[in-house]
Amino acid sequence: KSLKRIIDGVDDSIPTICFVDEILRGTNTVERIAASSQVLKYLTLSNCICVAATHDIELTYILEKYFSNYHFQEEIVDNNISFDYKIHGGRAQTQNAIKLLGILGYSDEIVGKAQEKASSFLRDGVWQIE
Repeated sequence: KSLKRIIDGVDDSIPTICFVDEILRGTNTVERIAASSQVLKYLTLSNCICVAATHDIELTYILEKYFSNYHFQEEIVDNNISFDYKIHGGRAQTQNAIKLLGILGYSDEIVGKAQEKASSFLRDGVWQIE
């Protein structure tokens, strides 16, 4: 509903700026990425400056002609994660969710298997069936 209000509020005669954080979270992956890409593209092609934050790396590729990519960087040292809170150009090159599982004490089996699955998907572009 909030996204629809933003779209309805865009006016060709008055510039709009909007901030969108984790668009359509809670929606299944395929529909979230498909719908999110079209909503964000629509906003940026309208009289709107749209700043969008997402963990969906796919959106950074789909929309790279319409958005500039920036990210924060983390550093994990001695099981502590820290951020420099500086904005860096380009899409994020690191991932930390699986590392955080290990820091929080999840079993080595879960962390190791999760890393294997993620690495396989990033390499092959398909999820392994168990």
